[in-house]
Amino acid sequence: MALIRYERWYNSLMNKAKNRTLNGYVERHHIIPKSMGGSNIKENIVKLTAKEHYIAHLLLTKFT
Repeated sequence: MALIRYERWYNSLMNKAKNRTLNGYVERHHIIPKSMGGSNIKENIVKLTAKEHYIAHLLLTKFT
C-alpha cells in the first residue's frame, strides 16, 4: 500500500512539472530514469526546483 502511495506522489509531481514554466534555477530530471530504461527524449525530461528534484529521487527509492 505504501509503495503505491509513493508512486502516486511521484507521478503527481511529474505531471505538475510537465504543465508549468519555472523561472530561475532549475534542475533537469528524467521521469523514467536512464538506469531503468529511460531516454533523453524531450517527453521524458522535466524541470524541477532543487527541492522537488531531491524529493523525486527520494520517492523513486521508496517504490522501486
